[in-house]
Amino acid sequence: MKILIMGIDGYIGFPLALRLLNRGHEVYGLDNFITRKRVSNVGSDSALPILSFQERNRKLHEHFGKKIPFFYGDASNPDFMYRVIKKVRPDAVVHLAEQRSAPYSMIGLREANETMVKNITSTMNLI
Repeated sequence: MKILIMGIDGYIGFPLALRLLNRGHEVYGLDNFITRKRVSNVGSDSALPILSFQERNRKLHEHFGKKIPFFYGDASNPDFMYRVIKKVRPDAVVHLAEQRSAPYSMIGLREANETMVKNITSTMNLI
């Protein structure tokens, strides 16, 4: 199967991609790395350092000869999503590209609204 993982840079997205590749699926990924940016903006970091997607993809190729085709962009952008879906023509899509941080959405009204709009819009663009 040809599978597109939205939010491939996340803590579920990349391990899922590895599992699917191991089972013989053709995996594609998209992400805009916004979670990394937000974590950095508040002066924080992961408890366990996580290599960038590009570095993990390079190591995947180096050790296993496989590479995940990647699309950089925002799933809430309908033109971007249309181009990706049209190019990949996936059999299945795993949507992990939502803002999942409750603490971020509770910073203030702007962050709460951004969370709602981005999450709903990215899902609607997929549908």
